[in-house]
Amino acid sequence: MSVFYHSCRFFFIPLFLTALAVALRHVYQTSLQDWQGIIEQLPFWLLPAGIAISLQFNRSRLAYLALLMLAYYLSSRGLLFDVTESNSYSNQLLLGGTFTLAGFAFIKDRGLLSPHSIVRVVGVLLSFAAAFAWVWANNQFKFQLDGYLGDALSMELRITAPIYLCSVLVLIRGAWQANLVNTSIFITLAFWLAHFVYPGSVPLSISMTILATIYILTVLTDSYFLAYRDELTGLASRRALFNLVLSLGRKYSVAMLDIDHFKKFNDTYGHDVGDQVLKLVASKIGGVRGGGKAFRYGGEEFTIIFPRKDIPSTLDYLEEVRQAIEEYDIVLRNDKRKSQSKATRGKTQHKAKTVSVTISIGVAEHQSSETFEQTMKRSDQALYKAKKKGRNQVCS
Repeated sequence: MSVFYHSCRFFFIPLFLTALAVALRHVYQTSLQDWQGIIEQLPFWLLPAGIAISLQFNRSRLAYLALLMLAYYLSSRGLLFDVTESNSYSNQLLLGGTFTLAGFAFIKDRGLLSPHSIVRVVGVLLSFAAAFAWVWANNQFKFQLDGYLGDALSMELRITAPIYLCSVLVLIRGAWQANLVNTSIFITLAFWLAHFVYPGSVPLSISMTILATIYILTVLTDSYFLAYRDELTGLASRRALFNLVLSLGRKYSVAMLDIDHFKKFNDTYGHDVGDQVLKLVASKIGGVRGGGKAFRYGGEEFTIIFPRKDIPSTLDYLEEVRQAIEEYDIVLRNDKRKSQSKATRGKTQHKAKTVSVTISIGVAEHQSSETFEQTMKRSDQALYKAKKKGRNQVCS
């Protein structure tokens, strides 16, 4: 998966859907007034649900965010402390929340019941302490700063300057290392800034409901990928394969693919290089045409399902995959490159070792009287036949 496609899938598309939800809220604003009472109660239910689900699936950052958003929503309703008092510290709250969200964008998820939780709590407290200190310093030394900076930076701009820096950093982080948790943090920051900078643009109850929904969907989607995607190769896993079986009709073909001499390759070059080869081979298998659906079955074995296709209809596509892997020269990463200077690296770059691998493929067509497991067993027998005939070929 290319970096751009990954960013679109996990960063820009969620942003677009969130913007669409906000736009629909403005379109149906009149209709939503009848549901105002229910909408104002939704964050009290959805945010705790987001906390519980996030903790269940070890998404501690989302759990902390949902907890902080819930605390702020309770405060805005006068259930934790005086709202008028909080409004007098709006700049500090704005900055403290921004620092906190930026910090969560650059840390990893850790278990809640661990020493890392103490670090997280201290980090949140330090973020708000830094915000209060920043605002205090700008107020305390206002005249000195005005004398040094003149009209270049107004008081308001000096106070809010860190917000621009944090926003840019979170945006770059979310787009560059795109995943749903980083995107959720960026969306949270966007709503947080909108609430303080453009009050009333989106009612707090609506924004909190949207954020809680995003947290829950993020955890569920991530959990789906963990369950149904192979972590190393990115292909669908064996569990996803057997889920697909439930929706297959009577006509389909099953291909089993195996990397030739992979154990010997691992023994020669090591498991790190073996993992590199598995990922590169999987990328070629995942690009199969003809409506084929690729899965990692286990180890160096892969499976391709061709719904509604007989064996003759699949052979050309399988041959394309086999040939693409055979012709692909895999450049082995040199672990010493990081310690080399650029000049030395340039001189040794032409010495980078390349290897090539091949795969054997067996394919079988489903018969009306057999189960999927029986069809797969026949494709496995065809694979063994390809191995016995000299490997690097397709047999049926």
